[in-house]
Amino acid sequence: MKKHLPFLGVFLLLVLSTTSKAQSSATFENISLAPNSYYNGSDFAGGFKSGDFYFQNSYDSSFGGFWSGFSVSNVKDDSTKGFMNQYSAITGGGLNSENYGVFYGNGKIKLEGNAIGKVVNGFYITNSTYAYYDMKEGSTFTKKFGGVSGNDPDYFKVEISAWKNSGNPADTSVEIYLADFRFSNNTDDYILNTWKWVDLSSFGAVDSFAFNFYSSDTGDFGINTPLYFCLDNFGDMPNSIKKANKNMAINVYPNPSKSIINVESAEPITRIEIYNMNGQLLLSNNETSINIESLHSGIYILTAKNELGTITKKIIKE
Repeated sequence: MKKHLPFLGVFLLLVLSTTSKAQSSATFENISLAPNSYYNGSDFAGGFKSGDFYFQNSYDSSFGGFWSGFSVSNVKDDSTKGFMNQYSAITGGGLNSENYGVFYGNGKIKLEGNAIGKVVNGFYITNSTYAYYDMKEGSTFTKKFGGVSGNDPDYFKVEISAWKNSGNPADTSVEIYLADFRFSNNTDDYILNTWKWVDLSSFGAVDSFAFNFYSSDTGDFGINTPLYFCLDNFGDMPNSIKKANKNMAINVYPNPSKSIINVESAEPITRIEIYNMNGQLLLSNNETSINIESLHSGIYILTAKNELGTITKKIIKE
């Protein structure tokens, strides 16, 4: 049965210590762009690579040219409304960078190089300027989210699915709400206008990702809401975890071990968890040591949590 999971922030960075060569995240900075411009696949290349990921693109020159899938942009216009500003992020730029990705319609991300066979941590997502203002104010073709009263339970979300083993669907999906007006208290309603972390580690090891849109604003021809989102740092880790890994020093011993693994830290350890290389939780406790005697010989991932955050270490069961 397919599990349907909400936005996840629980599982952590298995890829950090799994092999000597970590996957390279897609920052889109390898794509050369003139200032305030974009690449939309008009060269019919069919896609582009950034980091260890390939982003599909489809371009059709009919009717003046149109595209779907992924493009790359450094457009900073976060105020112009409408379709003519389809290549900009509402944040006014990338996540601490110039370039970022723009997704429209449909398309896949395929894993390549060092990403193959490994868990993908996640990525950052935000609304396009075009979709943001269409939801905030409405347009000729779309409604203002919340309606006149502000009480309409509108929403706009992306559902992420994945494939593994050359075509078999993963049994997990992840939802991200780009706008949500379903709260009983209207002050909780929101349209995303910042970079939000999306955790993909629940999928385990997969070989490609795809995206589907859902909206409360629909008509005779399907969804009225502009089917766009922007993304950056695909395959990266959240900044909070980077900070924790930098500032949180732990000592794990003995490693390798046949039975007991001990964890020492300047800050009190609150929880230890052991995962296999597919991201499955196998053991856990709230102590400073854990018995791995029940595990088969091999490589596992230990996560240790304290007040600073969570850090991961590779361990070996003899």
